Amino acid sequence: MRGAATVYISITGVVYALLLSNVDVNTPLPWANVVLHYIVPIVTVIDWLLDLPERTIGVRPALLWLAYPIAYLAYSLIRGPIADWYPYPFLDPRPHGYGYVAVMSVCVAIAAAVFVALVAGATRLPGRMLRWRD
Repeated sequence: MRGAATVYISITGVVYALLLSNVDVNTPLPWANVVLHYIVPIVTVIDWLLDLPERTIGVRPALLWLAYPIAYLAYSLIRGPIADWYPYPFLDPRPHGYGYVAVMSVCVAIAAAVFVALVAGATRLPGRMLRWRD
């Protein structure tokens, strides 16, 4: 589950930096965006690398980690027209159509698959059995 969480928060950081950082959100805590979207992803990846699991994780089984983001995408696209609200501008088909949403979703999915491969692949790094807590 830590591997999946590392992938999810990495996706969050990259999507925010590339697609959402210029979106105006009215928040009473502007520093919260910096912490949640920049600091937490970096710290989580560092934590993953410093404390890798003792067993290796294959890329194919790790691809199951993408089930949650895919389900969230489906839920957002089904709920969006009903609630007249989308959680992210790039998922809203009203300005550019569903083709744009599909392209953006595929791009995010490809990035997510790359993150899965990197996070799972890190468990094969030499010296991964070295632990900071030992």
